[in-house]
Amino acid sequence: MRIAAIDIGTNSVHMIVVRVRPDLSFEVIDREKAMVRLGAGGLDGKELTSEAMGAALQALSKFKRLAESHTVDKILAAATSATREARNGGEFLARIEAETGIRPKVITGAEEARLIHLAAVYGVDVGSARAVVIDIGGGSTEITLGTGTSVQAAKSFKIGVIRLTERFVKSDPLSGRDEQKLTKHILSEIDRHCEQITNTGFDRVIGTSGTILSIGTVATAMSDGGIPSELRNLRVGAQQIRRLRKEVVALSLAQRLTIPGLDPRRADLVVAGGVLLDTILRRLGAEDITLCDLALREGLVIDYIRPNRKHI
Repeated sequence: MRIAAIDIGTNSVHMIVVRVRPDLSFEVIDREKAMVRLGAGGLDGKELTSEAMGAALQALSKFKRLAESHTVDKILAAATSATREARNGGEFLARIEAETGIRPKVITGAEEARLIHLAAVYGVDVGSARAVVIDIGGGSTEITLGTGTSVQAAKSFKIGVIRLTERFVKSDPLSGRDEQKLTKHILSEIDRHCEQITNTGFDRVIGTSGTILSIGTVATAMSDGGIPSELRNLRVGAQQIRRLRKEVVALSLAQRLTIPGLDPRRADLVVAGGVLLDTILRRLGAEDITLCDLALREGLVIDYIRPNRKHI
């Protein structure tokens, strides 16, 4: 069986095409991604812009053609915070179905967190250990606690990098005062949830999403002098993340564009991303974070396979 899974996110739209093996594991046979900034200017109940919707629809039309070229049996699609919050989110979903035939499901923040956790513990074998999974998106950030078989706590926070950048990054480089405001806001959101996690205890922290993978790549390049070739299971020290935060906060956008290993399309968001990840790790008291390149789209696949074993 072949499945296409699409994540219609606030910053990027992703698709993977997988082949499900007889033992119900799966392999990715194709993938596609478009950074469309769907949520730019459209969060907190505002409207998605016609430009952002147009870019997303163009990407999704391309994804549909690619999925059909692989003769997939099923297309799974989930829309997250940008669509969830927008005043015209329903109109956007109707356009997706009318123009591409794809029928996305809008998922809650808690469901998004659960699916991300499923993918992270599939990609990084945690066994019976307790793992915290962090996923930083454009509109929201998910933090979960669980094992390889269960999720004990899953929560989504409205502190994604696009949302934080639009609200707090008012100067270039970021002023000390704005950095303090940003940090204070993040802590006010995550404090109680992180306290519950630290009281319960955990063995490791796993980070998913483009933002965390990008930060991990740059932090490793800063420390080791070279860009890592493999990201999955790469451990990055909390001190390396702290150093990256200090570095990017002090640089202007033009200077950040020259940072080795940093995708230029993330240069404006890496300031909020660096502050956010560092603040979460410090609040958890984590020593390091293990990178994982599996996230929501893989979670959709795993979640579909489990109840459909007989059919598959």
